[in-house]
Amino acid sequence: MDIRKLSSKELAKCIQFTKTAANVTRDEIVRHLEQCAEFGFHAAMIPMYYVPIGKEILKGTDVKVATFFGFGMGHESIQAKIAMMKECVALGADEVDYQPNMSAFLSGEYDTFEKETVLLLEASKRITIKPMLELGLIPSLGEKIRAIQILDSTGIVWIKNSSGAPTGGGPATVEDMRLLREHVRPRCKVKASGKVNSFEKMAELFAAGAELAGTSSGIEIIQRAGTASSQY
Repeated sequence: MDIRKLSSKELAKCIQFTKTAANVTRDEIVRHLEQCAEFGFHAAMIPMYYVPIGKEILKGTDVKVATFFGFGMGHESIQAKIAMMKECVALGADEVDYQPNMSAFLSGEYDTFEKETVLLLEASKRITIKPMLELGLIPSLGEKIRAIQILDSTGIVWIKNSSGAPTGGGPATVEDMRLLREHVRPRCKVKASGKVNSFEKMAELFAAGAELAGTSSGIEIIQRAGTASSQY
């Protein structure tokens, strides 16, 4: 997708605007949600605790409320993750990004790695879920492809390159977008995450196969888009 051809309004629908820091305050979340409504982003990505506030503030808009769990680690047991997924659904989340158990995958426990996502799909009650596959933690190309294909085989309809956490997931790259796009079904879409902090970077990632971006720089990207469009 060439996002340089999109209007600012269309571009906003390709962004999940994130506010996920551990020290975020309620007032900051409220302001973030108001900005999501103002700019018309695809979703507000916020901590699970604030999902009810998100649903209240964004009621009547088409901005989705997205949340996450297992950020940067994903070591929780399968049953613990199922419980968290069910809680996200109960709170009213429209989308949930979660950290698959990279430790299990790197240990060669591929069946466990696959089973986790199968069970989370069942627990999600058909809301959109996106595994945050930490490609930066996987040392070889062959194993990266294996991880992608295992997750794709479960029937997920979204996949991410990374959580963006500083624990090894790494930034989104053109190479990762291409790798994901080439090894999932056409029906499965790709979300870019990790240092998507400029319009130019987002344009490169979308040209390589991304269809959605998670970023805390959403407003800056939208504002830059208006300036950049006149250059093409």
